[in-house]
Amino acid sequence: MYNIAISTVAGLAVFALASVWLGPIAGIIPALIVMIGVMYGLSRRTAAQVEAEMQRIVPLLQNRQIPEALALLDDVKGRYGPWQLLLEGQIDSQIGMIDYLQLKFDDALPKLEKGKWRNWSALTCIGCIHWRKGAKEAAYKELSDAASVAGKESIVYLVWATLLTRDGERQRALEVLDQGLKEMPDSEHLKNLHKVVANKKKINTKVFPQTWYQFFPEEMAQQMMMRGRRDGPPPGMPEAPNQRISARRAPRR
Repeated sequence: MYNIAISTVAGLAVFALASVWLGPIAGIIPALIVMIGVMYGLSRRTAAQVEAEMQRIVPLLQNRQIPEALALLDDVKGRYGPWQLLLEGQIDSQIGMIDYLQLKFDDALPKLEKGKWRNWSALTCIGCIHWRKGAKEAAYKELSDAASVAGKESIVYLVWATLLTRDGERQRALEVLDQGLKEMPDSEHLKNLHKVVANKKKINTKVFPQTWYQFFPEEMAQQMMMRGRRDGPPPGMPEAPNQRISARRAPRR
């Protein structure tokens, strides 16, 4: 990674100069200070450049210009990936999220895997893909990892507990919700789901935060189709198809 290489060279140069004047031991401290300072400055510069480029992605996705958005992400990865450690994996995970939202789960999985380090959103998507494929324990392991880095993101626990409940693992689901409530004791979503699971009632995911559909886009597709048949499409949304199409085969945009 170029930022690491440049900062290391800068540090070595300072060490060599300081060693001549002050001796090898005394040269270590100024070398470390310069290396860390250069690394910090270069990392901030790269982050700012990438953030500016990523702002261009948002309107493309909003306008469903998916090929253009993917091309821009590939371009950003090619130009800035070699500069910053882990950046290529982070961009791959963003590309994987776009595939995921289009229900291209097989395409999304390897890309999400590349950028899952301390990325709760990618880890949650990976867990959901494993669950869909029937690898339930692998799914729950990924969701556990997601929860460990998600901080105050209640949606991770909602997804985890809901999938456990759908598999008949109500006691494990309650334990997960208890874990979430320790982190977020004031979360109404977690409290309400805990009551639903404890009372063995049916879970209504429509009352969850909208971020639920980030991980289950097929449910959003089903709702859009049903809404389109009853009332026509909501403002700004395309007409729903007339033919009967399952969620997995819904048109990908």
